[in-house]
Amino acid sequence: MLDLSSAAIIEKNKLSSDGAWLVLLEIDIAGLEQPIRLVRNNENIVWAGHEWYAFPFDLDEIGENSKGEIPNLAIRVSNVTRVIQGVVEKSGGGVGSTLTIRVVHSKHLDAVEPELQEEFSALSASCGEQWVSFNLGPAYPVMSRRPMYRYLKNHCQFVYGSVECGVTLNTMQTYAKCNKTLPDCRQRGNSVRYGGEPTIPGGFYV
Repeated sequence: MLDLSSAAIIEKNKLSSDGAWLVLLEIDIAGLEQPIRLVRNNENIVWAGHEWYAFPFDLDEIGENSKGEIPNLAIRVSNVTRVIQGVVEKSGGGVGSTLTIRVVHSKHLDAVEPELQEEFSALSASCGEQWVSFNLGPAYPVMSRRPMYRYLKNHCQFVYGSVECGVTLNTMQTYAKCNKTLPDCRQRGNSVRYGGEPTIPGGFYV
């Protein structure tokens, strides 16, 4: 369930309104001094201290299934002026660009936070006569480990001699290898930097 602001709830519950919900699209492409900011509207707007330019774009609905597949989203931006195409081509196809979708209300453009915000990463892009199409996925690598490290009782997660490890060069000359255990770390006088979790229940080192 969306957590709408009180102003948005009032606008939503009105029987009639002269305001509109506006979809904003921010395209952050590597190499650009600042992101491209577009609004699906018939005139430019100013929101969050930036001007958003009225420009045609369309986006698909995010689908769901019971197979555990990662949903993708397609966004199509008008290519009539060829401006977006030129930027995409200069950036090597736009792959890896960050596209952020926001929803605001035209009567509450002074609000700092959008009513909805979703961030995606461009997996691929294609240019046609009418549209520049971005195929989007999650803005973070969903197949990567979360959390980044494994928390193990009897094994240090750091590479021996790395910045995280912090062991000195002289110590490495004396002890060429480390078995990544707490006793080894103590032997090198470096237990304060031990990258394991000895307090995890299940027995303790001595």
